[in-house]
Order: sequence, then structure tokens, then C-alpha cells
Amino acid sequence: MALAIAVLPLPPHGDGLTEIALAAALTGLILVTVWLAPWHRLPRFAEVVPALAYFVVVALLRESQGGALSGYSSLAMLPVFWLALYGTRDQLAIGIAGLAGVFLAPLLLLGAPDYPATEWRTAILWICVAPIVGFTVQALVAELRCRAEETRLALANIEAITLAMREIGASTDPEAVRRAVCSSARQIAGADVVQLLEPNADDRLALTSAVGMRIPRAGEEAGAGLAFMSRKPLFLREASHGERHGVRSMHFEPVLRDEIVVAVLVLGWAKPVKRLSPRIESGLRMLAAEAVIALDRARLLSQLQETARTDDLTGLPNRRAWEEELPRELMRAARDSRPVCVAMLDLDQFKRFNDDQGHQAGDRLLKQAASAWTSQLRTSDMLARYGGEEFSLLLPGCTLENAKALVQRLRTNMPDGETVSAGIACWDETESAEEFVGRADTALYAAKRGGRDRLVTAT
Repeated sequence: MALAIAVLPLPPHGDGLTEIALAAALTGLILVTVWLAPWHRLPRFAEVVPALAYFVVVALLRESQGGALSGYSSLAMLPVFWLALYGTRDQLAIGIAGLAGVFLAPLLLLGAPDYPATEWRTAILWICVAPIVGFTVQALVAELRCRAEETRLALANIEAITLAMREIGASTDPEAVRRAVCSSARQIAGADVVQLLEPNADDRLALTSAVGMRIPRAGEEAGAGLAFMSRKPLFLREASHGERHGVRSMHFEPVLRDEIVVAVLVLGWAKPVKRLSPRIESGLRMLAAEAVIALDRARLLSQLQETARTDDLTGLPNRRAWEEELPRELMRAARDSRPVCVAMLDLDQFKRFNDDQGHQAGDRLLKQAASAWTSQLRTSDMLARYGGEEFSLLLPGCTLENAKALVQRLRTNMPDGETVSAGIACWDETESAEEFVGRADTALYAAKRGGRDRLVTAT
């Protein structure tokens, strides 16, 4: 706009000072308007006004410098280019109409006889070329923007997956690993809910992690089961059972390892989704491929943790698991004001039994005792192998009298006619876990010193 004014001294010279003054004033007005107008409050159509106003500037400059000989005709393409880059198709069409007005205005003002033949040719060519150039540029710009957006979203997918894998790699908690997979899927797809279903021991899909609201069980089972059996993604534009639960569209993405489905990602949207974009589909495929590694690692971690907390011989929790669980149970007991008892049990004359019967018989006796006792316990009770032939028993919510009766039943269920000594203590709500177990252990040794095959209650 400034250049158009700057080249006025160049020939040919006209005498249209009025037109030049109006063109300069209108140029300044356009600049001020663009700078100061509250565009965010105005309708989108208002954005075409500066471009249309500049057509008037071009028309004034042409007339002030001799019309077709002025050299200003090419400036009429600038608003067209501007609208092709930043405007809509309708705005561009209006801009092309404005360009036509620049060239046809002299015809309307001067009349056909005074309009040079060269001007007719120029006007027709400009009016015909402008739509081709304008709409072509707009289409190319739209395609480039679309590709740029796809690239940006693809990079966002990769970033989401990378962050998830970083979180997974830093975590030793299998539950955190599963949540990270669900969170990444939710970020990629913009879903309102994501669930992870994995086959259990019965080959039935079970919910292992979720983020967002709850998906109805009927839709979850039907769609996930189909994706599990077919090993192919399934998208439901209208979830038949989901609307009353706030889920309108659903997608089921199988997680494959060597063509075997190890899990199914279930995604749900509160608003209807016509179809998944290629960006979301590719992102979910990438995540599913990474999720296989993550879930395998989660299973391995879970197995390692379970192995580290389990006694190899009896299958009972080991001393490490016991020392982890007892403080937690004491905290729950303190919060709920309920009793807790601990019993320590030791097989009598176990060394002699080993020497007489052999170590394999001794191992068999330990396993038989653990199995017989476990069948007598509640699901909330915890029987652990404390070490060697010594076992510990945690009885939450159990009074001392009830605990004594239970331990007596365990003593009568010893295999092969062997006997067991036991010491039992009830938590006083102030002592530590170590002190609590120490009292029960002291009672156990009192039973040993008292002749074995008996139960002693700690004081």
C-alpha cells in the first residue's frame, strides 16, 4: 500500500490530485481501521471490508495517472491474493467482484465509446484470470493447512505416546502402567472415557483400568467381545446401550501380540461421532502397538512382585508380604476401632521329623499344614510362612476369644498326627507392628518351654 503511493512521481503523470488525495486518505483510513478495529467482536464478514476498500484505492490511483497507462492495474490482484490466503470462498468471490468493478467502473463512468479497446481486453483478462488464480491459491493453501494440521496432530499423537511410554518406563506399578495407556488413548482420541479390558483366567474380558465415566456393561461386553474375536477395530456411531449412560459413540481397539488379542481398548464419547479421523485411527494403532509392550511389562512386574511376596514351597505369603500388610491392617484397625489378633505357630519337633522322614517329607508336611489351615480361614485373614517351620496368622476384626478358638481348630487339623505350638496376642492399639508380633512370639516360646502342643496367650 505504501509502495503504490511512493511510485506516484514516476511517469506517466496525471493531474488527478483530488483522486491521489482521496487514495492516500483512504489508505491511511484502512491502516487505522485494521489496527484499531475490535475484530474479535465483529462478524467474520467484516474482515473483507479492508480488502474491498483497497480496490477503491487502486481505482482512484489508476484514474489519477491515466487509466490503463498508469501501471496500477496489477495492484488489484493484492486483495485477491489476501482473500485467497486468509478469507473464505464467499469472501474471495466478493473480492473478485470488487476487482471486476475496478476495471469496469471506467466503462460505467465514461461510456462505451470513450473506453479504449485495450482496456476492454485488459479488463476481460483480469476478470477471467483472477478467479483462476484466487481459487487455486485458496485450494492450495487449504490443502497445505490441512496437511500441516495433520502433521501437528500426528506429532501430538507421537508426543502423547512418548510421554505415556516415559511414564510407563518410570513406573513399577502395573496399575499405573494401565492407567497411562488409558490416559494416552483418551488424549489421542479426545474421548470422554477409556477402559482397558484384559482376558482373565476364564478367557472372559475383565476391566483392569479406566479413566473417565463408566461405560454400560452391555455395550462394553458386546463390542469388546466382537473386537476380541475378530481381532479388528470396531466403531459404533450410535451405541445402543450407551445413550442413557451418557455415551453416544464407542470404539473398540484390539491390542495384538503376534495376532493374539491380549487386551481391548474401549473408548466412548458423550457426543455423537460420525467417524474416526485417520489421525485418530493411526494414533490408536500406534498406541496399541506400544501398549502390548507396556502390558507385557506390567504382567511381568506383577508376577515379579507376586513372586517376591510368595513362599515358593507353600504358596503362602512370605515374611516380606507379612511385614508389608501388618502395618496397613493396624492402621485400618485404628481408624475403624476394631480388634486385631496375631498368632505365631511353630511345628513341634520339626527337625527330628526331617531327620527321621527326610527333607522331602518335611516339605510335604509344611505344604499339607498350610493347605489344611488355609481352608479354615476367612478371606480377610492372612496366613504367612514366617520362616522355616514357623507361620504367622493375622486375624483382623477378631476378638481374642474368637481368635483362640480358631487357632485351636488349626492345631487339631495338623497332618500326620504331628503337633504345633502357638502364641497369640491381641493388639493394644498403641504398640508398633514389631512389638505386637514380638508379644505373640514370646507367647509362642512360652508354649514351647511349657511342653509344646499348646496355645499360650500373650499378656
